[in-house]
Amino acid sequence: MTHRVTRHRPLFAPLFSLGFAVWLAVGLVVSAPACGADDPVDAAMKLYEKRRYEQAARVLEDALARLDAGRQAQAQLVLGMTYLRNADLHDALARTAAAAEVDYLDKLLKTSAEGRSRYARLYLAEALFAHGDAREAARHFEQVRADSGVESRYRAIAGIGLGSALWAQHDAERARGLWAPDSSARGQAGAGGAAEITLARAAAQGRARVVDVKSLLQVADDTGRARGLSPRARRYLIEIYLAAGAPDKALAAARAADFGTASYVERFKAAKGTAKSIAFYDLALLTDLAQLYRELARRRLEQAAADARMKPSAEYYLAEALNGLGANDEALKFVQAFLARPQAPAQYRERARARQALIAHRQGRRAEAESAWTAMAEQASDPEVLADIVLGCAYVQAQCAKVLARVGPVAEAGDGRRYQRLNFALGSYHLRKKDYARAIAYMEAGRDKSNKNKIEANDPEMLAGLAEAYYRTKKFSEGLEIFFEMSQEFPVVRQIQEAVQGVYSMEQRSAGDVRIL
Repeated sequence: MTHRVTRHRPLFAPLFSLGFAVWLAVGLVVSAPACGADDPVDAAMKLYEKRRYEQAARVLEDALARLDAGRQAQAQLVLGMTYLRNADLHDALARTAAAAEVDYLDKLLKTSAEGRSRYARLYLAEALFAHGDAREAARHFEQVRADSGVESRYRAIAGIGLGSALWAQHDAERARGLWAPDSSARGQAGAGGAAEITLARAAAQGRARVVDVKSLLQVADDTGRARGLSPRARRYLIEIYLAAGAPDKALAAARAADFGTASYVERFKAAKGTAKSIAFYDLALLTDLAQLYRELARRRLEQAAADARMKPSAEYYLAEALNGLGANDEALKFVQAFLARPQAPAQYRERARARQALIAHRQGRRAEAESAWTAMAEQASDPEVLADIVLGCAYVQAQCAKVLARVGPVAEAGDGRRYQRLNFALGSYHLRKKDYARAIAYMEAGRDKSNKNKIEANDPEMLAGLAEAYYRTKKFSEGLEIFFEMSQEFPVVRQIQEAVQGVYSMEQRSAGDVRIL
């Protein structure tokens, strides 16, 4: 009989090389069997370190049920961390997409009458709503509903979208009226259109919490079984399952979708006979995916925290996940629990304190938060801690003048690679302040010059921010290079790539031919 050798080692020590906070109490070691090259947790960790989040998650999703109890807790922790980083990335992509896609759709509406798209207005309305501009979205939804040249299914969807925009403006009575089933519109839409309308209504009602969970699940389960569901229908499924508190089902819907496929392709001929083809995408998909991955992270981290060995690390990340979900009171409890552990390493204690200040700011205690960040920045020298402080300021768009005065010179004097994340944080801060020249300067300072668009060498969240800054300064080619490389790993980036290419085509040549190749 062959015996497997048991070895003792710190859990996931390689994470420290990337600055990720996997923490062990002093003296805690994990007895784990020696792992072969095919061990799914080790394989996922390698992919995670290369920032290949989708691949890492799939490895563990497929293997989780087969792992023994001891290894399962480790897998849950790594899977939770992976989902969390993927959520952050999709948040960054959503911000970048909002800049380019709203511009692109607006430009499509302003082309000459003979070559104007009929569907750009619907997608612009949906993009504006996803970006938080309910009033302007409602205006465009109204116009789509009144356009007899638009297919009946999309006029019905525009009516549902108008209901959501009105609900966001506290006009509940009109919203409910627009969400009422319209059998005539559904009958004209065909089987595929009827499914989209049904799911669109359920998604809207789920977001507004005016339908019970059981009814939402029934609609999604029944309609979701149809074959050949459109990309739009699959996006609605994700929204419905999230609203119903079923992120695992939302993940299954996401895994069945092709995020590189357009939501709708409009084809028509202009007056001179020139063929046009315009691909439209759902901006809301990016925010949906960010929410999905964050919900999944919370669940996996809660499961990991049930194991005493994983509990400290899981608590650290749970605070981040819950803060991102807006559950600030719960997040604060986990931060405090982590800080109460006397053996917590100094760096991660300081990073937890930076998050504690962020939570305080989001709870309305702004002066307290900014005072805490300033005091920390004056004392800290660790670039990871300083990065967390600056990112906290960026997230809430606080001025943080004293923090910037202290941290800026530190980053400029530091080694590019070791200070990569700090440069990203400073770039993010200036990007949100619309100081695009400084944003580019800091992010370029932290970028790996020999592998400038490779996600193994550069945080993809930083690349997304840099691409947005390039777009804002009309350096389209530089941004498109980033999007092309990122789309190899994250197909959803295709929608941003096409929007930027569309704007580029219209600004560099003419608005007549907007076909994206």
